[in-house]
Amino acid sequence: MKILKVLTLVVLLLNLPGVRGFAQQTKPVTIPNSEHRQMHSKLAGNDYDIYIHYPAGYDTAKRKFPVLYVVDGDNDFSPSLEYLGLLMAEYHIPEPILVAIGDGGLIGTPGNKRNRDFTPVAVPNTAESGGAPVFLDFIEKELIPSIDAGLKADPANRTLYGYSMGGLFATYTLFEKPTLFKNILIGSPALGYGNGAVFETEKQYAAKHKNLPVNVFMEVGGLETPGQVEPNKQLAALLDNRHYENFVFKHIIIDDVTHLSGKPVTMLKALAWAYAHK
Repeated sequence: MKILKVLTLVVLLLNLPGVRGFAQQTKPVTIPNSEHRQMHSKLAGNDYDIYIHYPAGYDTAKRKFPVLYVVDGDNDFSPSLEYLGLLMAEYHIPEPILVAIGDGGLIGTPGNKRNRDFTPVAVPNTAESGGAPVFLDFIEKELIPSIDAGLKADPANRTLYGYSMGGLFATYTLFEKPTLFKNILIGSPALGYGNGAVFETEKQYAAKHKNLPVNVFMEVGGLETPGQVEPNKQLAALLDNRHYENFVFKHIIIDDVTHLSGKPVTMLKALAWAYAHK
């Protein structure tokens, strides 16, 4: 009898004018001042989803804006906006143009290609791996020129953010194209990938350069696995000992966070360091 009364109540509620109208009048959720473009890369031979958010007052502004490039854009476009909003409210930072680069779908879905595009070398049992050089070519030679030419973008004030495998790509970019970005923000990078291949990239760079003109933030979580923490500490010590000229480096270990729980903390801290504290 009690179950029958509950079912009757549900039926009555569903037939109320307001409830029925709510169910029928659904609309897609949109993010104001934002757009989604699809871009084909001739260099990479791949299609990418590009999510762009324009700062407040962009349409009438007579100035150029900093640009924040975020990889794993299918996942991290919305969080980036949230944390930038917090920093604007607290520190009154200048709002950048946000350009988030999607990689075939959300992390973990069949179409996602981060293992292809973020990895500097090919390794066995990882299909399509080793695509970071081509992905970086796409960003440098196709995406950035398109953004610089079509938007009010300041080419002297670009920032790159990546986490985990995206952090590995950001680290690779640091030693391959250090002048492409003003700031490179590296969250818990997968530095052990390919038997630490990115360390060889750094070694090759150091053999030819004494100058590393870029601002770098790098993080790892205190509760992450030794395989994640130790290479991070190793790279931090290596960079400190190189004494690169014109190199600004901030390395932090965030206590009491794992690889996953540290991600939102890292993004907020990294963006604050890039935009509010320098």
